[in-house]
Amino acid sequence: MASLEKNRQILISISTEPKNNACADCGEMDPDWASCNIGVFLCTKCAGIHRNLGSHISKIKSLRLDNWETHQVEFMRQNGNQVAKEKYEKHVPLFYRQPGPNDPE
Repeated sequence: MASLEKNRQILISISTEPKNNACADCGEMDPDWASCNIGVFLCTKCAGIHRNLGSHISKIKSLRLDNWETHQVEFMRQNGNQVAKEKYEKHVPLFYRQPGPNDPE
């Protein structure tokens, strides 16, 4: 049980790093959720959108409420928002407007 709490504290620490302290999708500050198989930190609204995609695409977990295994925390440490954006947004056209935290769904 102690290792799960330690993992949670490490994960929260990772989420406060400058490259991870905003939602990967919309930029809202202080995300409370993460996609543990993509490696990004998300706000509540974007986490809901990811959850609707299905867990086979994006598995959503709460940073504070869910238990995180050590390998999941390491995956988040190795990836994070910046690495995931470099991978998944590599071919997004320059004219594409990224959604913001106040945009309607």
